[in-house]
Amino acid sequence: MLRWLAALGAVGLADPGLVLARRKASARGQATAREQDRKAAAAGARPGKRLVVVLLQGGPDGLSLAAPTADPLYPALRPTTAIVPGKDSLDLGDGFILHPALAPLFPFWKQKKLAVIPACGLPGVAPEHQAALASFDAGVLAKDAPRKSGWLGRLSLALGGERAQMLVGSLSPVFAGAPHYKLLAPGRGPSLPAPVPEDQALFEAESRLFDGRTALDTAFTAGRTARIATQAKFLAESRESAAGAVPAPTFARYGERFGRELAERRDAPLGFVAVSGFDTHVSQGAGQGYLADRLRETAEGLAGLLDGLGKAADGTVVVALGEFGRRARENAFGGTDNGRGGVLLILGGAVAGGRVLGDWPGLADHRLVEGQDVAVATDWRAVVAEIARYHLGLPEKRLTDVFPGLKLAQRLGVLA
Repeated sequence: MLRWLAALGAVGLADPGLVLARRKASARGQATAREQDRKAAAAGARPGKRLVVVLLQGGPDGLSLAAPTADPLYPALRPTTAIVPGKDSLDLGDGFILHPALAPLFPFWKQKKLAVIPACGLPGVAPEHQAALASFDAGVLAKDAPRKSGWLGRLSLALGGERAQMLVGSLSPVFAGAPHYKLLAPGRGPSLPAPVPEDQALFEAESRLFDGRTALDTAFTAGRTARIATQAKFLAESRESAAGAVPAPTFARYGERFGRELAERRDAPLGFVAVSGFDTHVSQGAGQGYLADRLRETAEGLAGLLDGLGKAADGTVVVALGEFGRRARENAFGGTDNGRGGVLLILGGAVAGGRVLGDWPGLADHRLVEGQDVAVATDWRAVVAEIARYHLGLPEKRLTDVFPGLKLAQRLGVLA
């Protein structure tokens, strides 16, 4: 007790000017830190640094975008939709080849301005369009989504405060909460063609063969009726999954226009556009076909976007991804159903490209989710968080404002 009283007396005898000075210094330090944060927010992202997010809406088939041809199970799972290596293969190394329709992007790979991340997605997302899109928009699982804000809107606010600017090509909840954005409407352009179900002439010929009243005829008729109903359901889902997005045929030319506009908007470090045409339940095709056409148009649009940016492309990172991937095994309609792990493409002058990044879980049954889906080995939010932190200059402590609950792992090294 005496020692405690003595210490208390010593505090009382301390130089009040020194104590006050320390308090003032502490207050000044805190004020300085707050002012630095305020200035950083007011200034927005680092000058000349941009992030453009391209949502491949509908869930593109990752096993076609970056085909794991070295996996011996791949051709068995994909008897009609596998991408076959050949003399014109776009070899990515590490057992992967790029879909031949993505040839407009391969020069960026050779220039080390394109990186590919297989088995990428949002862990825990169910392969259902509405729920998966809601989770993508929120940056968390839909059930945990913050109200009235999207992750890109929160990123915009964290980078630039109330003065933050953004350029978008389609309306989406992903940038809900952004203080300001400009919509660059694509205008009228080529529409999205419907997938051709199957050879209807063949079905008609078979129907004439089984038009009697035998048990086999009855079974064929019932099976055909059920098949037509399932096809109609898949085609309706494909149309619904494309809602609100720029059709891939339109994006082929729109991309360059979007890039030019973004280059002129030096106050807009963020861009977003959704592209549709990737819900390929029916007649997906392989090196050629419906999906190949959509991938070629998308590749032309992405290449045009960087061309439109001009010199600004050197400080730009473009990420292109779907809300989920497709199942490992193709279905009975020559297509692929909604799955989990997909592929994320990263391109631009600020990218450390020419590499396949992230882990690859493989296609063995025990590696697939529920024995049918490619597992998510890389969380796309971690990729975007790395870009936001080390490219756009977002303070590390603000990352959880953008992606609540995200636990950052080791850096992938996506930036040059």
